[in-house]
Amino acid sequence: MSIERRTLPEQHYIYVDRAPAFTPAEISEAMASGFGEVFGFAQQNGIQPLAMPMTIYMEMPKSDRMAFRAGLFVSAADAKRASGAVKSDVIPAGDVFTTTHVGSYANLNQSHKALWDHMDAQSAAKAMPVWEVYVDDPHKTPEAKLRTEIYRAIQD
Repeated sequence: MSIERRTLPEQHYIYVDRAPAFTPAEISEAMASGFGEVFGFAQQNGIQPLAMPMTIYMEMPKSDRMAFRAGLFVSAADAKRASGAVKSDVIPAGDVFTTTHVGSYANLNQSHKALWDHMDAQSAAKAMPVWEVYVDDPHKTPEAKLRTEIYRAIQD
């Protein structure tokens, strides 16, 4: 697994909030409904996603629920069009550590741990957010080949 430090520009996104029970089935269902809602909003409003869907974690889980934002990166102009349950925000420009997980979503925690261990070894101060970009469509790509980009912000 390759882990690298990168500097990213600010990234605008639209999203819906979800906070399912911390179980694989509940998380999967919440992500599916969240992506459906945000993709539907984008399609109805002529918003062109700039990347595949992503999940943003603004805080680490503190209970039996896992809060996240199911969203899409969009242009700054399109982000301003968010309304109702679909909100917008921006990931500020800055340094991150990143890696690409290959395989089942059920094993993403192993790649997150490897990334965090690497950051500890580099004495990098971890910051929020943490986000995942789902590179491949799980309906078209075999589970063993699914790619998920993982990013973790670095505190200045």
